[in-house]
Amino acid sequence: QTCGRRDAMGFASEPYLEAIGKLLEKDPDVGKKANGVFQFVLTKGPGGASAEWVVDTKAGKVASGKADKADVTMTISDDDFVAMVQGKLTGQKAWMSGKLKLAGNMMLAQKFGAITSKLNEGGKAKL
Repeated sequence: QTCGRRDAMGFASEPYLEAIGKLLEKDPDVGKKANGVFQFVLTKGPGGASAEWVVDTKAGKVASGKADKADVTMTISDDDFVAMVQGKLTGQKAWMSGKLKLAGNMMLAQKFGAITSKLNEGGKAKL
């Protein structure tokens, strides 16, 4: 189980991040496709709160907090993150419309879609 309850309590994205963590533990090959450390800064959470999460596909772990060294940092609102994971909003559309801000390895950011695609197999994000 990930340790995100205290920092990200009430964020709509939390169960999806936890599902990504379980997916990476269960199927390490999914993480190898992305092969990086993704720092997420989630904004517009409950009461306007922000939260940070790390998706480390190299180690197959997801946790709340800040990465020691992220390959890419993605800043996105809580609701837009959920829409992206559910396949309702592509990363490219989010970036082009200003809903997603990237810092670091932009090519690696595109590979995060492989993880969300695997999560969405069967048409609905598995929670």
